[in-house]
Amino acid sequence: MAARAPLKRMATLRKVKYGASDMMVTEVCAGTMNWGSFNADEAEAHAQLDALVGEGVNFFDTAELYPVGWNYGRTTETWMGNWLAARTKSGAVKRDDLYFATKCNTSGKGGTVEPWEAHGYDADRLRASCEASIARLRCGALDLYMLHFPSRMGFEAFGWANWLAPERYEKTKNSSGDLADFERQVLAVKGLFDAKLIKHWGLSNENAFGLTMFCMLCDKHGVPRPVSCQNDFSFNNRVYEGDLAEACHHFGVVGMPYGALAGGMLTGKLHDAKYAGDRPLELTRHRVKADFQPRYACPVAMAAAAEYIALAEEYGISPTDLALAWTRDRWFNAVVVTGTTTVQQCVECCAAMRLEPLPDELNAKIDAIHERYRSPSAALCSKNLVMAAPWLDDDGAKKRRTD
Repeated sequence: MAARAPLKRMATLRKVKYGASDMMVTEVCAGTMNWGSFNADEAEAHAQLDALVGEGVNFFDTAELYPVGWNYGRTTETWMGNWLAARTKSGAVKRDDLYFATKCNTSGKGGTVEPWEAHGYDADRLRASCEASIARLRCGALDLYMLHFPSRMGFEAFGWANWLAPERYEKTKNSSGDLADFERQVLAVKGLFDAKLIKHWGLSNENAFGLTMFCMLCDKHGVPRPVSCQNDFSFNNRVYEGDLAEACHHFGVVGMPYGALAGGMLTGKLHDAKYAGDRPLELTRHRVKADFQPRYACPVAMAAAAEYIALAEEYGISPTDLALAWTRDRWFNAVVVTGTTTVQQCVECCAAMRLEPLPDELNAKIDAIHERYRSPSAALCSKNLVMAAPWLDDDGAKKRRTD
C-alpha cells in the first residue's frame, strides 16, 4: 500500500467574511470562558490574549456570564478590557483591527441588577447589560452582541437534543416563547442598533424554531437579521446539522460553534497522558469540576472519542488537529470558538486551524464513527441514562446486551 501523503498546513490563519456582516475575521474565534475560574490569575488570560494575537487571531468571544464553573459573571470581560486598554496604549494592538463579541444571558448572571435576577431580554435589561459589557471591555461599540440562550428555555437549553415536554423548562424559563415575546425581543435588539451600541447581533444555543421566528420578525420590523448562531457542536454533538442548519442556510446565518474539543476531552488528554500538554491533568476541567458540563465526558462520548483519537493518529495528526479542522470544514460554520487555559493550547488550536481542508476519505471515516456513536453528548430522553450508559462494559467498549 502506498504511503499516505501527510496533511499540509497553511502558513497563516485564513480570514473569512463573517456571514452577512462586513467583518473579515480569522477562522479562530478565541473563546474566553475559562478566564477567572479555571484560570485563576489575570496574567494568564493576558498571556493567552498576547499569544492569540501573535498567531494572527482577530476575533474574541466572551459573555457577561463568564467565567464558568464558578465565580460567574463580569470577571472575564473586565480582564479582557484591562488587556485591551494596556495593549492599545502601548501600541501593541489597534482596536479597529480586532472584533469583540459578547452576550447577555436571561438568568441575569453578570448583569446590572444586584442580586442577579432573571429576565426575558426586556429592552431595559438588555440595554443595561450591553452598556455594562462595553464599559468592562473598554471596546466602544460591540462588533457582535448575542442572546446567550433562549429565555423560553433558560439554562435547560444546554445539553438536550430535543425539546420534549414544555414543562421541563418551567424552573428556569423567563418567557412563554409566543409571538409577542419574540417581537418584544427583536424590538429590544433594535434599540441597541438605534443607540449605536452594537454593529451586528447573533443568537446562541438556539434551535430552528427560534432562529426562524427571530429572522422573520426582524424582516417585519426592519431590524438586521442575526448574522450567526453559536451552538455546541463537535464529533459528539452534531445536532446542529439537522433542521437548524437548514434554517441558517435559508436566512443567511453562519455558525460559530463552541465545544469543538468537548471541554478538552477530544484533545485525547483524558485517554492518554501524552496529550496532556503543559497543564497537569488534575487541573483540567473534567477533573477540577466533574459536575460542570458532564455531557462531554459521559461514557459513550469517551468511547467515541477513543476512535476519533485513533483515527487522528492514523493520519499523523493530533486529536486536537482532527476535531478543530473537521469542525471548521463543516459548510455551515464560519469560525470555530476555541477554549484555552495556557499559551501552548492557544498555539496548538491555531495550528490545528491552519490545516488544509481534510480529505474526503478522512471525512468518510469520521462519519462512519458517528453512525455508531450518534451525538452522545446530547441527551434525547434521559440525562441520567446518558451518564450511566449501562449498555457499555467496564472498559467503555460498545456491546449489545443479550439478557
